[in-house]
Amino acid sequence: MSETFSETVKEINAKIRSFGSEAVQQVMFKDRDGKVIGQVRYGFKPQYVFDAVNEILQPENWRYEIVSKEIFDFQAVVEVKLFIRIANEWLCKGSQTGQMNIVKKNVGDAYKGAVTDAIQKCFSLVSIGSDAYRGLLEDVYKSGPGNRPPANNSQPEPQKQRPVQKNQKQNSQPTQHHKASVSPTPTPQSEPQIAGVDYQRLNGRLIATGDTFNKKELLKAEGFRWDGAEKNWYKEVAVH
Repeated sequence: MSETFSETVKEINAKIRSFGSEAVQQVMFKDRDGKVIGQVRYGFKPQYVFDAVNEILQPENWRYEIVSKEIFDFQAVVEVKLFIRIANEWLCKGSQTGQMNIVKKNVGDAYKGAVTDAIQKCFSLVSIGSDAYRGLLEDVYKSGPGNRPPANNSQPEPQKQRPVQKNQKQNSQPTQHHKASVSPTPTPQSEPQIAGVDYQRLNGRLIATGDTFNKKELLKAEGFRWDGAEKNWYKEVAVH
């Protein structure tokens, strides 16, 4: 009988483990002000334990009895005995006490939670869900996609690089504008290269000579003006 039950317990635990991180929860106790009391622990969610027990052991092969219950101002406390049928014999390993805080005066939920807590503790007496009591569930819990702590964020380096890249682009833009502003347009002292046109410097003026009649539009574009008195095209230049 003991060998058969031992194999059954192994099957139940294997089933519970197969649920993975979704079957694991943080277990913490809080005072009336919501402050966590004691150490945060990790345990199996009750429904996953009951599902595994019902599947492997079958619902008709286990039951529980309420030994006592007490409802305090802020907490429900219940003592439960668990019975498991093995080879048509009922096995009881004793009783366990469960407790649950009363939230918003909801005594019914607190009482139900206390019973569930006591039943899980009774299961632990026959090694069902033993991973929780061996402290093996913290890593399982943290392996869940929604339970990973943000402390191990490995992205600060790329975040630092992004502004540097932006600055580099911003710094490169003035340089490009500066290069674009350097134009081969002649300065006031230079002589435009216009075919058939020569130049003379006289009294601070650059005077165009040669084929100026046919090239007057080009001279205008270079900043030359027509002097009606002197009958020539000219542009003011700096005197060195």
